[in-house]
Amino acid sequence: MERNLVVILITMLMLGSCVSPSDRKVSEQRQIKMLYTDWSESIAMTYLATILLERDMGFKVTTRMADVDEIFNDIATGEADLFLDVWLPATHSEYIELYGDRIEVLGLNYQPARTGLVVPDYMGVDNMEQLREYYQGPIVGIDSTAGIMRVTREALDAYNLPNELLVLSEEEMTVRLRTAVQRQKDIVITGWEPHWIFFRYDLRFLHDPQMIYMAEEQIYSIARTGFAEEFVHVATFLNRMVLTERQMNSLLFEMHLSPDPLEGVRKWIQSNEFVVNQWTRGLGPEREKIM
Repeated sequence: MERNLVVILITMLMLGSCVSPSDRKVSEQRQIKMLYTDWSESIAMTYLATILLERDMGFKVTTRMADVDEIFNDIATGEADLFLDVWLPATHSEYIELYGDRIEVLGLNYQPARTGLVVPDYMGVDNMEQLREYYQGPIVGIDSTAGIMRVTREALDAYNLPNELLVLSEEEMTVRLRTAVQRQKDIVITGWEPHWIFFRYDLRFLHDPQMIYMAEEQIYSIARTGFAEEFVHVATFLNRMVLTERQMNSLLFEMHLSPDPLEGVRKWIQSNEFVVNQWTRGLGPEREKIM
């Protein structure tokens, strides 16, 4: 019932943010404030959008990293404009229910996405019910406000698992994973896909018989209320910026390989100019229209 309500809210919010360039005034305001988390796909999509908004569409974009609680609050209060990494209908559902009347869902960025507990292929465990018997170590998590951490706490309760849930950064989580894989040690992490770890290491999601984690999710962009009306071209651009699985994986891998993530994204853009040109085509700098 709760997830059905979230789907209805998403639909209503997206319908409310649809505007036609022919009958709206386009704002003279040129600066956009974008927030992101320290998750790989959040950094990648934020850098990608920032480069294209500045290079091809003439905007000045400021970005700031924050935790999810702060991001949703700042979008809802108008302190910031955009966040491009909302996982629905499950992971960020509580934020949509809390702030739904004060934000706009602009459109889909990526699908299919997935969250769950992840292990190396060499571990002799296949589903979450087996963890109680075969694994007594900690579950290596990320920041405490992340939606995947809330769902993981629910999963630990549902499966009556005594494992400690560690609160770390994504970087710390991936370092622990790398060390464990190098030493062929057992490890369980809170994982999500898309993520570069899945093409760096042989990993798998643990089967979730109770379906605490959604089998499939989608990633959306959200904005403060009124943003789509003020920034018609930006809203159109974000609705066009839908990455395929292959595009997202190559973007994350390029960013991971580069010492500077921003330069990694620039390199990906150079290799995918035809793709990004389709997103920005006809969307030059916006000016106030004379009605």
